[in-house]
Amino acid sequence: MGKETSEKAKWWRFFLLYFPFCTLWFFIFYWVNRQVHHTEGILFYGTPASCYWVYSISAALYGIATFGIYFSIKQGIHKKSFLEFKKHALTIWSLVRFPILLSLPFLYLGVTHALVISDEKIQFAPFWSLKEKEYSWEEDVQGVVIDYSITSSTKTPHQRHFNNKYILHFKDGKKIDMWEGVLEGNLPTIKKIDAIIQKKQIPFTVRQVPSEENVEEFFNTKDGEFIRDLYSR
Repeated sequence: MGKETSEKAKWWRFFLLYFPFCTLWFFIFYWVNRQVHHTEGILFYGTPASCYWVYSISAALYGIATFGIYFSIKQGIHKKSFLEFKKHALTIWSLVRFPILLSLPFLYLGVTHALVISDEKIQFAPFWSLKEKEYSWEEDVQGVVIDYSITSSTKTPHQRHFNNKYILHFKDGKKIDMWEGVLEGNLPTIKKIDAIIQKKQIPFTVRQVPSEENVEEFFNTKDGEFIRDLYSR
């Protein structure tokens, strides 16, 4: 029984160390993403969901490598032997070398992938492209489509979610969902973008209007007023 408890304690210590390493790498990737793009004085900076998948998988991989280095250093100090550290470090490197090298091109595509919106223009760097696209509000934005869906939670069947859609349509056929397509999308941000779009008199299309019951169920009084106005255009 004591051995089982000891094994559990080892696993707990592993995860308590491994998770911070993964989290650290994730935020390093996210920070690099923001440094690559000019963000001063912008209205909105969005990291598309595809980046988060790349960051999460890479962070899990780099977290293992970092934990391996930590363990190697610990073993070397414990046994007071540099050769012991070197042996463990080389073993870890041989295991993670190929996955890390394989992840590098995807990380590059991830940290250069973003949506940046200012008063003057919209900049979008696609994931599978090395070139950034630049759109003018007046010349390139064709219109905005407003829509929503209501989904039930898979874990809690009675828990429902109101999923807004605020889709920018461009003349070249590109579509960007400001509310669902990027993880930074939220109501305060949408209000800022919406104010610019109304000011520039960009056409709106509302695909469906939520019922008053849905508005009252999912939004507080202040946000409900904005939702009613948004879907009544």
